[in-house]
Amino acid sequence: MNPATFAKFASVSFQKQITYRFDYFVAVLNGFLFVFIFTSVWKSVFAKTGPSGGFTPESIVTYAVLAMVIRISFSMDDTTIYNKVRDGSVAMDLIRPVSFYAMNLAECFGYSAFHLIARGIPIFIVSALLFGVQIPAEQLPLAAVSLVMAYLILFMLNFATGLLSFWVIEIFPFMLLKYGLLNFLSGGIVPMDFFPAVVRPYLALLPFQHIFYTPTAILTGHVANRAAMVMIAEQAAWAAVLAGICALMWRAGRNKLVIQGG
Repeated sequence: MNPATFAKFASVSFQKQITYRFDYFVAVLNGFLFVFIFTSVWKSVFAKTGPSGGFTPESIVTYAVLAMVIRISFSMDDTTIYNKVRDGSVAMDLIRPVSFYAMNLAECFGYSAFHLIARGIPIFIVSALLFGVQIPAEQLPLAAVSLVMAYLILFMLNFATGLLSFWVIEIFPFMLLKYGLLNFLSGGIVPMDFFPAVVRPYLALLPFQHIFYTPTAILTGHVANRAAMVMIAEQAAWAAVLAGICALMWRAGRNKLVIQGG
């Protein structure tokens, strides 16, 4: 897909989000509520325990705010493929002269861009003023690369989950499992530093921590540059593996659709 076509799909997806203004205001309030809850909880915990997991009371608040802003900015409609398979409109995508993968990525990018601009940035600005959140400037180049890798990993997990629609009638149980794993193992709520040392090596074998924990830890300066580069390399490896899995699943699902549908 050429850049102009990608931008067109992304623009259409972005504009669709603007029409749901009431949902937008509710989502903004919801984002502020979650930031307030998580920062209050961490402040309370650290007031009793003191510095822990390599974090100070100030840095854990910064981590909580940035992790929530990233989660909000990475919002995607992960039901698109399921809905297309269910109503049969996915057949039209087979005859489009564009990549199905790239088309979905463009639509997700437009969806996420809206939530970054309309929710993520305002929430970050207000939180920065209220909680004194600061981002070390020297961390921005590595953090930018990590954020791109993290976004691609999350997109491909959603894409692969959606492709299960070719083989099962209802993918809600798989989506529920995915949400659970993302909530508990991605570092979006609890940094990986607070998990028991005995399980951390096993969690490191999964892609989930590279979605929210890795970019947030790099962005806050929680990890040194050498460690950050290793984490980014791991993100790139997972992105490559998931890209291969998605390609195989799409090819198998497309063949299944063509054989059964004629």
